[in-house]
Amino acid sequence: MGDSNDPFMRDQNAAVQARTKAQNRANVLQLKLMGQGHPTGLTNNLLKLFEPRPPLEYKPPPEKRKCPPYTGMALFVSNFAEPGDPEYAPPKPEVELPAQKRERIQKLRLEKGVEKAAEDLKKYDPNSDPNASGDPYKTLFVSRLNYESTESKIKREFESYGPIKRVGYSEHSLAGSVRSYVMASPSLALCSIP
Repeated sequence: MGDSNDPFMRDQNAAVQARTKAQNRANVLQLKLMGQGHPTGLTNNLLKLFEPRPPLEYKPPPEKRKCPPYTGMALFVSNFAEPGDPEYAPPKPEVELPAQKRERIQKLRLEKGVEKAAEDLKKYDPNSDPNASGDPYKTLFVSRLNYESTESKIKREFESYGPIKRVGYSEHSLAGSVRSYVMASPSLALCSIP
């Protein structure tokens, strides 16, 4: 089929097989020589791992101590509390229930609110407020307005009840939303409080 001298046609596996057989024989001989030192066939460095430890040094057993003899509890019965004594049943600590705690906190908040309102009422003087313009008792606050409402529309609505001195339109941004309110100051009091 082809030339026997052609390198592609020559059987190359025969040379590789001959080489591996020679290596296997050498490895087997080497293992036989290593195993001649010990019947298990292990080398000296591996045998050191399996050597037993030296025996423990002998120590005499410890001497037993003589314990005092057991006695009964009869000697101590007189120290026990009697049913009438206060230590017999210790008092149970009073635990506050969640409902009681909520009620207590609510009472405290109400008391603090009443105290703060009383203090603020004593300090309140509308005539000496530097931010206020006009009579505070004649100022009307209107909230929750439509965002499309203007000052002129609001003034027109309130002029039907009487003349309006000033209309202040303000926007505040609280919690991400714009809230609008109006301060309308009529020239005359719309209602009188006795």
